[in-house]
Amino acid sequence: MKAILLVLLATLALQPGTALQCYSCKAQTSNEDCLHVENCSLSETHCWTERIRAIGVLTILSKGCSSSCEDDTQNYYLGAKNVTCCSSSLCNASAAHAPRPALGPLLLLAAAACSLMLWGPSQL
Repeated sequence: MKAILLVLLATLALQPGTALQCYSCKAQTSNEDCLHVENCSLSETHCWTERIRAIGVLTILSKGCSSSCEDDTQNYYLGAKNVTCCSSSLCNASAAHAPRPALGPLLLLAAAACSLMLWGPSQL
């Protein structure tokens, strides 16, 4: 009985570890073009998706494997970048969450609207 257990343990120990699989692409405009499966190295433990949105019109997606990853959102004057991370095989199938709109243009519009209300039509 001990011999059988020893053989089973040796067999399990000799099997290679299974690597994480992630969807991979670079600078694509459609998530349908980002469904290529990549076998990550054993040191890469995260899948990531990056979504860059410019002027609310153009969206560019990139995906891949990483040894470290942090969710991140950055807003710019004319766009935004959003990175999402996950750690199970093929977990980055969908596009990253849509970046929040940049606050710069919204604040500029709000300031213009306030100044029009303060000055009124009689003082223009």
